[in-house]
Amino acid sequence: MIYFSSFSSCLVKEARKHCTNISKRVAVQFAAVHWDDWGDAFECNGDQWEPESDTPPQSVILLAASVCKRWQSFLTQTPSMWTELQISFKEGAAALEHARKFVQNSGTSLLNITLLWDDPSWIVPISWNDTDIITASSIRSGLKPASRGEIIAGVHLVFVIKELYAHVHRWREFTLRTTSFSHTCQALSSMSLPSVHPACNLEKLHLRFIQNPRHADHLMDEPSLFPGSVPPIRDLLLFGISWTWPSSHMFSSHLSDLRIHYDDYCTDIPEDTETWPNRAKNISQLLGALVNLRTLTLELELPSYDDTMSIELPNLHSLAIKSRSMASWTANFLHSVKMPNLRILTLCVASLEKENSVEGVFEELATLTDPDEYDPDEDDSSSYLLELDELHLINFSHQERPGFIHRLFVQMAVVETLTLGPRADGDNVALAMALLPTPYGLPDLAFPNLRTLVAFDVPKNVMRHIVLERMSLAGPLEELYYQYGQQDESVQDDWQHGVEKYHRIDYMDCERVQDFVDKRWSYLT
Repeated sequence: MIYFSSFSSCLVKEARKHCTNISKRVAVQFAAVHWDDWGDAFECNGDQWEPESDTPPQSVILLAASVCKRWQSFLTQTPSMWTELQISFKEGAAALEHARKFVQNSGTSLLNITLLWDDPSWIVPISWNDTDIITASSIRSGLKPASRGEIIAGVHLVFVIKELYAHVHRWREFTLRTTSFSHTCQALSSMSLPSVHPACNLEKLHLRFIQNPRHADHLMDEPSLFPGSVPPIRDLLLFGISWTWPSSHMFSSHLSDLRIHYDDYCTDIPEDTETWPNRAKNISQLLGALVNLRTLTLELELPSYDDTMSIELPNLHSLAIKSRSMASWTANFLHSVKMPNLRILTLCVASLEKENSVEGVFEELATLTDPDEYDPDEDDSSSYLLELDELHLINFSHQERPGFIHRLFVQMAVVETLTLGPRADGDNVALAMALLPTPYGLPDLAFPNLRTLVAFDVPKNVMRHIVLERMSLAGPLEELYYQYGQQDESVQDDWQHGVEKYHRIDYMDCERVQDFVDKRWSYLT
């Protein structure tokens, strides 16, 4: 008992020390560039993502096992302590032995695996100037040859995955983060080989090919991931990787959380592969099978979306769409996908262009939220009234029809949280003005049940009018998260008492859609 107590105490100390180091690294990363940043703002700023640490992640269990032979003997006989495996390319040839040790010592326990092959020097940059036209051919011709270090790291990655893939039936979670196109294809191909064991316990699969304009496409004659398996995946993330890499069986009723980020613009697509319209049709067919999907994030570039491809997502609770080409396809998507239980909608235009027309998106929202368009007695089960609890609009521009926008916001009577996110031109006045009361009183008030307002790029004098004038009709806001630039001394500070909790927040440079939903930002005094 004394031995076990001493061991436990020391292990806890090591774990706390390790967690502290992780927290410090995460804090540094949060203040810098994130692994999943993308869009015009990120590319034009020329920022580069940096890894969390200059040293390989150290496993607490391996450190503890190296203390003495008694500890090593105890730990190697406790399989449940060897289930969290994280390996970095920085371990070099030792990465394979690291994997083997965990596979052996974990016995039959399920594994949570994270592989970090994410050296920033392997990222292919985009060079922008006034004459550049970025195309698939220009990216392809500008690819620098792989360095010796990148080639060797790819060999190590293949060896590690083959070692782990032999035990794929014990995978519970698998995360791969890469910055090299060749490493990504090597890894995905290794996981597309036939296996003696099916991936029967895999619940979380995150594949992240980050910070590259060329994404990992999938050819029609290539095998899909985990052939012969129907893994019960609940959480699937495909970042920089085509949604055709997984087989259709992986898009099953088990799936509850799905995020896809994929853009063919700078990707070399052979002539015999699917055309864009077929790709839109393909993703529609995949989504149609996800009857239990609760959260969906689509970061896609599509020239169009056929609104005749009607599907139903009866349990979808949260939808986020981030796209440069939102005007081309999002309105039709909202029209054709029936989401009767949708409560959180986040829309982000990922472009610095000042004129981003979202007229069609607003018109479709007006139809979906119009009580006169909904007949509860209609035989059509797909007919529904969209009743959102949260609406997050990021980088939206709409100047043409202020009266139409006001009527739309009046229809959204149950919205409690509204975000007017950062604008490319720093001007959110048009949307903010729609929140002001009209002479018709409460029946004509936009968002009458609004409790939380998040506002960027709204002048201080406009915000003062919104807070004070709404308070007389609907009572004070419960929370206001507000970002503004230069201090305007001419505007009185008598309006902040009109909210129960007031927070001044800092500007956010990149369009990180989930950060707005989860309120992850810096606070100012």
